[in-house]
Amino acid sequence: MSNKLRSELIADLRREIRAAQSAVAAVDDAVGERLRVNATDHRCLDLLDQRGPITAGALAEALGLSRSAVTTVLDRLEQRRYVRRGPNPDDRRQVVVALTPLLYRRARELYGDGNEVVAMLGRYSVDDLALLRDFVRRDRELNEGRARRLAGRAPGRGRDPRS
Repeated sequence: MSNKLRSELIADLRREIRAAQSAVAAVDDAVGERLRVNATDHRCLDLLDQRGPITAGALAEALGLSRSAVTTVLDRLEQRRYVRRGPNPDDRRQVVVALTPLLYRRARELYGDGNEVVAMLGRYSVDDLALLRDFVRRDRELNEGRARRLAGRAPGRGRDPRS
């Protein structure tokens, strides 16, 4: 492959990635409007969907927010019946947060069931899928690092004490 073709493909790929990120952000904004949640609340719901029920403290750390800020977020989401809080069965001093069936129903209505993505990915070979997974993983890790640096946070720590 020529250097020119390689450079053009890299430039095209970078444009497509940015366009894809914008498209995802537009969908998330529209879903947030329909759910009547702000961007932070939406991130909280997404983290709970990815990780399953977790403690409020772990949620605060994952979101990079103080515990009191997460309490406010959870109050809003609980009022909308999207999350529920309950005692941690392993440590009753802690609270575990979980998504509700109502939220899962609403998410399926708004995002779909995921079959379109599965069908799209079904067209790729196992080697292609491994390559795509590796690229997306590395891109995610790069962006997580950028987010931590921009927020002034080191990995595994809460908010910057200067803020």
